[in-house]
Amino acid sequence: MDQSEKPKAAKSAITVVIADDHAILREGLIGLLSLEEDIKIAGSAVNGADAVEKVRELKPNVLLLDLIMPEMDGVSALEIIVQESPDTRTIILTGADDDELLARSIQSGAVGYLLKDVASSQLINAIRTVAAGGCWLPTDLTERLVRAISGKQKTSERDKLALLTQRELEVLKYMGEAYTNSVIGEQLFISEHTVKVHVSHVLEKMGFAARQEAVKFCLRYGLIKE
Repeated sequence: MDQSEKPKAAKSAITVVIADDHAILREGLIGLLSLEEDIKIAGSAVNGADAVEKVRELKPNVLLLDLIMPEMDGVSALEIIVQESPDTRTIILTGADDDELLARSIQSGAVGYLLKDVASSQLINAIRTVAAGGCWLPTDLTERLVRAISGKQKTSERDKLALLTQRELEVLKYMGEAYTNSVIGEQLFISEHTVKVHVSHVLEKMGFAARQEAVKFCLRYGLIKE
C-alpha cells in the first residue's frame, strides 16, 4: 500500500438511550437497534427522572423518549434534558396520538416524533437523520402540528371525557384526589395491576403527560371538590 495513503478512521457509532417504562418494548428496541452497525445502545431508562440521569451520565447522541411514564413525564424530562444536555437529540416515541402532546413536545425541544406502531425501518432512519442534525416528523403529523401550535384545531378538554369508559371515569376521579393505585384499587375492589392499566388508558385518552394534570382537570371541571 502506498505509504502516503492513510487508512480512514472508522465512523463513530450513534449512541442511543431508550427511555420507556414498558420492559418488553424497551428490550425489543434494544434488540432491534443492536442489529445496526452504526448504532450503539448506551443505556436505558425506566421513567422520566431516570432518563434525565442517564442522559446526564452517558451523553448520548440520541434519546428515544416515551411521554407517559411514572415519577416524571416525558415532556418534563425533555425540558430538563434540553437545558442540561443540548447536544443530545430527542425523538419522542409514544403511543399517545394527541395533537396537544405533539405540539408541547416539539415546543419543548424534541426534534422527532413517532408513534409506537411505526415501522422499524422508519425508526432507524429517524435516528440517523436526527443524529446528523436533521429533524424527523412524519408527513401526516406535520399539518396537525401546525394547526395545534396555531390554535386552529382545539378539542374541548371536557369532550375527551366521552372517550372514557365508566370504570376509567371512576379512576380519573380518584386520580384527581391524588390517590395512589393501591388506594384506588381498595376503593373500587380491583387489583392494583388493573388500576395501573386503567390509569394508563386514562392518561392516553385524555392526553395527560402526568397524573398531576388529572388533578388540575378534575378541579377545573368540578369532578372533585377542593
